[in-house]
Amino acid sequence: MRRVSIDEASSREWDVVIAGTSFSAMFFGHGLSPDLNVLFVEKGTEYPHSDQLESGWAVREAFNQRNSSGLKKDWIAFTLFGGNSNYWWGNAPRQHPDDFALNSKFGVGMDWPITYQDLEPFWERAEDIIEVAGGLSDHILPRRKPFPYPPHTPSRADVALRESSPLWVPGASAASNGGSRPTCCVNGVCRICPIDAKFTVLNGLDKLTHPGAHYLFGTEVRAVDIEGGLASGVRVKTADGDEARLRSSIVALGTNGIFNTAILQRSDVRNDALGKYLHEQALIDVHVDTANIKAFFGGTSETGHGYHFYHNIDRSTAGAGLIETINAPVSVRRERGKWANRIHMRIAVEDLPLAENRVFLEDDEPVIEWTGYSDYAKRGVERAKASLPDIIPDTIEHLWVSDLLPSEAHIQGTHRMGLSAEDSVVDDRLRLHSTPNVYVLGSGAFPACSPANPSLTISALALRASEAVK
Repeated sequence: MRRVSIDEASSREWDVVIAGTSFSAMFFGHGLSPDLNVLFVEKGTEYPHSDQLESGWAVREAFNQRNSSGLKKDWIAFTLFGGNSNYWWGNAPRQHPDDFALNSKFGVGMDWPITYQDLEPFWERAEDIIEVAGGLSDHILPRRKPFPYPPHTPSRADVALRESSPLWVPGASAASNGGSRPTCCVNGVCRICPIDAKFTVLNGLDKLTHPGAHYLFGTEVRAVDIEGGLASGVRVKTADGDEARLRSSIVALGTNGIFNTAILQRSDVRNDALGKYLHEQALIDVHVDTANIKAFFGGTSETGHGYHFYHNIDRSTAGAGLIETINAPVSVRRERGKWANRIHMRIAVEDLPLAENRVFLEDDEPVIEWTGYSDYAKRGVERAKASLPDIIPDTIEHLWVSDLLPSEAHIQGTHRMGLSAEDSVVDDRLRLHSTPNVYVLGSGAFPACSPANPSLTISALALRASEAVK
């Protein structure tokens, strides 16, 4: 890894400057032509996996939020080399084909300017790099080729569920099951995997490294210099408070939907959609205590997905939901002889992005205004809760469902993609409509809220965007 100082970085002109070092930034850099000189600018520091195990979490961002929803709401982001890739749970499903045509098919929300088929080759490349393990889901999510690695061993509950319906399938996981990393040890503390089985930027750097990459740490990109419809570089600030200008032919923002927005707003980018439509999935936790089905003994922490509330359903009035079956950490019953008779699940329901949920600048720093989930999401949650007993192939002795959880750790929206600057911020290659040599990466570009976890799609979109760089 070639590290540079702020003086060295500001003394030369770069082909590409990329803000951030998590999924979107690193996959974008990986896809660039190898003859380019690329500078990654990371606000955090290098924090090796061994140090994380010894000392715990890196810096978690404390966002300024005005929450009028009446419910606790958290937005989760970590500042270090590799960003949130260090602490994701490792779920890597594709989105559903219907996610890309929400408006044209169901009359709500906004269509993506690309299709499932447009993104498939880039999902495939990302799955190979991440070494995704999965299988038996092509009847729901079409695939041109199998997963890179086989699915993890199902739990006993997964076996029973899959025998009852083809809508129960193995989960797509970034926890290793035969790849270059150690095989998942199923301990349920996946945020910091103790054996480094889960893909991160740190343990995947040998595959992701761009041959012309340099790295500047402890430095925050604050704004993009734009004049005459083109960017000429970025303005940065070090942890010591020093400011500098970095010159570049191409600028890519790969922080997250909150910080990307703040950078563009400081850059005086004028777009009516910028900062608006902040969203993520509405998440509930579920325990189903059964008469006969026993759980546990699966090969990773989350072993299955259920598409009963997602595949071939009406999404015109209520959001779709993806079911995740949880194998670890354990949740057991108290009754003698039935300690394992519990199916633990989480259900993530899509939201309908609202303009009033937004990010704006105050005293030059981002502020979140959160008014709550849409009624569309709430109806989706209620539909899933009401239909749960119908999809469990056993007598239910007790059913417990949580309130909406405070966070799914997915920051989405605020610079959504679309065909026109009239209702979107970036085009289908994530280029800023008003400034075509600025790429705004990550799930902030999502124009709609798929129930699926976003990391794989973030990576695929970044690879696709990198193809547009000349």
